[in-house]
Amino acid sequence: MTDKKLDIIITANSPGEVATWLTPAIKALRERLSSAEFTVFIPPCTFASGREEAVVAALPGVERTFNRRQLLSFILTGKGLPDFEPGPSGVVLFLGGDLVYAALLARRLGYPAFAYTEGRVQWLNYFSGFLLPHDQARTKALKAGAPGDKLYVVGDLMLDAIEMHWAKADLYDTLRLDANRPVIALFPGSRPQEFKHVLPMLLRSAEIIARDLRAVQFVLGVSPFITEMLLKETLAHPSSALEGTGGELMGARTGDDSVAVSRAAGKSSLGHVWHLKTWAGLELPAVQGWQYDVMGLASLAITIPGSNTAEMAALGLPMLVVTPLNKPESIPLEGIPGLVGGVPLVGTLIKRRAVLAAAKRVQYTALPNRRAQSQIVPELKGELHPEDVAIAVGNLMRNPEKMRTMSKQLKQVMGKPGAARIMAETIAATLEQ
Repeated sequence: MTDKKLDIIITANSPGEVATWLTPAIKALRERLSSAEFTVFIPPCTFASGREEAVVAALPGVERTFNRRQLLSFILTGKGLPDFEPGPSGVVLFLGGDLVYAALLARRLGYPAFAYTEGRVQWLNYFSGFLLPHDQARTKALKAGAPGDKLYVVGDLMLDAIEMHWAKADLYDTLRLDANRPVIALFPGSRPQEFKHVLPMLLRSAEIIARDLRAVQFVLGVSPFITEMLLKETLAHPSSALEGTGGELMGARTGDDSVAVSRAAGKSSLGHVWHLKTWAGLELPAVQGWQYDVMGLASLAITIPGSNTAEMAALGLPMLVVTPLNKPESIPLEGIPGLVGGVPLVGTLIKRRAVLAAAKRVQYTALPNRRAQSQIVPELKGELHPEDVAIAVGNLMRNPEKMRTMSKQLKQVMGKPGAARIMAETIAATLEQ
């Protein structure tokens, strides 16, 4: 490529796509195409957390971000956006949302377009190629009518997102954890509506587990899409979040009953550490920004479904995946039911029924299980109580051989990293032609 400015226009929306697709893609493209300038559009999405724009804007290499209103305005009218002057050379890359937005951006800008998908293909005439994680996705795309010469199997981008920042000994010390005791990591999700319902249940489960397995210790992984304010509010007012779980009310407190969120000095601006104490006296650190380091410390993770199940699998971390359907209306859903969920009176009922119906159709929620089409990691789904989670964790922790087997199978099913580099090479080759 020449040194002439190259505009790379990307669409990305939900927390998983921003964290596990966008981040490694930008890093690889910056290394391969030194003249690239990155602009990220964040399209409408029922799976969004509301924090995508802020998180994307903080990523190294991102020159500018635009929200869904600005995206729609530019697509429809072509009117200029602040500090956005696309040149004659560029490419549109779909990394999330609806394919139509990337297709229309490419048409508006006159750029070739690529899409990274799990085999979903639409608007075929608008895309120069579809970048796919594995052969199963290619088969799915072919069945949907995509021509074979537009399909490129590059690998799983999620594996390239994994990046460690700490030496284990230093992190144990910062988190006030004992390096000689097993760590159980809690991951309550990245969307506020889910987080405020799931976090209290996981903390209550941890209290029960700590009484049963006295040697274990816990760490809470807080998504970068969750604000400190939401963390404090959820800990201070967990009653509505625990409704229907069957657990006693709990939260975090200090001696004067205020929220016990004491903030430790962070290693850098990349992350934060808080130290929590639940009403039952369980002490644990909460970490934001170093989720892979947390996964590296853990012997077991308790998580809800999401892209982090693939990252844990790549690291060989055994996990229990829980899908609480106690408040199904808080779970994001594609299509019309997801959009009407906020409509007064009838919206909640419609979405509740739609989520429960969808849950019955889904055989596996954990990504490694879906990849293998078998249950490598255990899943709990339904109206769950903290005791249900605690019992399942106890069964796993008492069976180290099962955990070792699970770890090996997880690494095998997820494959190896390198997708971002292959993606960058594929896009660069097209541009150079």
